[in-house]
Amino acid sequence: MAKDDYDVIVFKILTYLYRKLKNRYEDDTYLYPLTNDFPINEDYFISILEDLEEKKFIKNLKIIKSWGGDVVGYDLSQVKITGDGIEYLRDNSRMKKLINLVKEARTIMSLWN
Repeated sequence: MAKDDYDVIVFKILTYLYRKLKNRYEDDTYLYPLTNDFPINEDYFISILEDLEEKKFIKNLKIIKSWGGDVVGYDLSQVKITGDGIEYLRDNSRMKKLINLVKEARTIMSLWN
């Protein structure tokens, strides 16, 4: 699976937020597009975050849009994973496959115990 694949990006976002929830990891510079961890453009990144919030996997996403609906800014400082997000991360078969493909994911296995 490619580093910019939807499922890989979702997995990394939810894994990071779960680790943050458990007070095991926090990096204010992690959740940003056009980085090694998220090699995608800003529009795709925001689209994925909005999708995760619509599915109730995350909450407190703040997107600032212009009068015409274009994204002009966003604030991820208060974004949190929800119970549904944790359940999706644990129980979704695609997410389980990604544990072996995404090197950062291996650390989440220790959080499930």
